[in-house]
Amino acid sequence: MDYKMSESVFISPNILSEKLSNAEYNRERFAPEFKDNFYVHLSDVRMFLDSYKDDTFERLLDFGCGGSPYRPLFKAKSYIRADHVDCGNLDYMITAEGKIEMPDNSCDVVLSTQVLEHVIAPSKYLSEAFRVLRPGGKLILTTHGIWEDHGVPYDFRRWTYDGLNRELEEVGFQVTKLARLTTGPRAIVFLFAPIIYQLTDPILSISGWAFRLLRHSRFVDSESRHKWMDRLFAKNRIVYGTEPGHGIYLGLGIEGLKP
Repeated sequence: MDYKMSESVFISPNILSEKLSNAEYNRERFAPEFKDNFYVHLSDVRMFLDSYKDDTFERLLDFGCGGSPYRPLFKAKSYIRADHVDCGNLDYMITAEGKIEMPDNSCDVVLSTQVLEHVIAPSKYLSEAFRVLRPGGKLILTTHGIWEDHGVPYDFRRWTYDGLNRELEEVGFQVTKLARLTTGPRAIVFLFAPIIYQLTDPILSISGWAFRLLRHSRFVDSESRHKWMDRLFAKNRIVYGTEPGHGIYLGLGIEGLKP
């Protein structure tokens, strides 16, 4: 069973560029399928971003774009790409200080998907997003809540609902939308699945038999498990507000408005 969440601590720029530009890597994000190991969370991220698919934008900055997996989803007359490694056809390279050579107030949307946890100084990154947005422009951002280390090339932090809200407000954004993604039992089952084969106990014990049966059940088949999770935990995919019972979550989706 190939179900690996962890990555190496350091990835060279060339290898990272190849990975982020890989067609299958980007397909799993834009069009996740039941067979994909990360379907559960990536489909919820896609569901959050789907709320923008009917909007039309003049200039959109994909800030930390990688392979720009969600580009087909956004109707933008000008789609601008920026990253700190050359992922191909970039408009701007992000400097070591987190800056790009884009004028102030020059775009109406900044898109940031699963980037913030890899940024050394989040406040500088968010301030740069704020700077390039026009008044009335939006930051659309997703990032992780609970997740294993996945350095690309580094992985620095995780976020809470209140913490991410405060980060945006401190640089000047007005938070207009904030959601927990993949919550409660949906998150727990997702996190539990990769460690099934690490659960051991003497075969003659009750727990040993339970672990053995679990490893030979349909639960280990990702496609069957993911379909079951969609049916049973549909209400745990995107949760807005402070509804109780969703204190565990794999990610967050947030929208910030520049006044």
